[in-house]
Amino acid sequence: MQPARQRGVALLTALLVVALAVTAAVAMAMRGQVDIRRTSAVFERDQSRQIALGGEKMVLQFLERVEGPDDLPWDTCRSPALPFTVDAVRVQVTVDNMQCRYNLNALAGADEVEQGYFARLVDQVGNESGTRMPSGAQLALAVTDWMNPETDDPAYRTAEPARVSANRSMLVASEINSVMGMNSEAWRALAPYVTAYPGQASPVDLERSPDLIKDIFAGRAAGEQAPWYMRLELVAEYGQRRFYQCSLIDAANGKVVLREQTACEP
Repeated sequence: MQPARQRGVALLTALLVVALAVTAAVAMAMRGQVDIRRTSAVFERDQSRQIALGGEKMVLQFLERVEGPDDLPWDTCRSPALPFTVDAVRVQVTVDNMQCRYNLNALAGADEVEQGYFARLVDQVGNESGTRMPSGAQLALAVTDWMNPETDDPAYRTAEPARVSANRSMLVASEINSVMGMNSEAWRALAPYVTAYPGQASPVDLERSPDLIKDIFAGRAAGEQAPWYMRLELVAEYGQRRFYQCSLIDAANGKVVLREQTACEP
């Protein structure tokens, strides 16, 4: 019986060794697949960034040949989608004229007249969309206060979560979500009509803008020396995966002022 028992122990030991070897081999294979996917993701990200930078240069070169918003070859605020392929990567580029939106930074240090424009915009968006919006007059004051470097409303410190006001101009329009009185539903309704770019001017393209903007800002033309910003959205597709880049372009001076690795705001 002793030799048979020893053979049984040897067999179990051999099976255990094989099981451990198989487990180690599977783990190594899985680790290798993870490394391959990680390397592929890094490569796609880097390649997409280079494609996006190329897309920016393409748009900047195009804008160099355009004298101003009135010289754009399309009649809408948003350009037709421009699809093309780079190294088997499908890419789509669109640009938006920011003169079709209200610049929230115009409320920085704004007087009652400027606040009145924004207040009417908020109220009109609420009326046409059926969305419950904050009072336009109150929100205009709150946004102005949010950007005022000399004020710090204690209401923000007692909010949940506690925060402080920005005391500076907005970098992106979605910052308005942090202003007292705003909510996500109101933001979704207001987002297509607002933007944020440097400076306190907010020229309006009265030819291409939505009717709601035209109604509120009728008689307030862009002006000859008005700032002109365009927003570029680039989407690179890798099978089921997509890479986004959103760039704010100072079209008048031919430079990129803000670049985000994300889809553009509504």
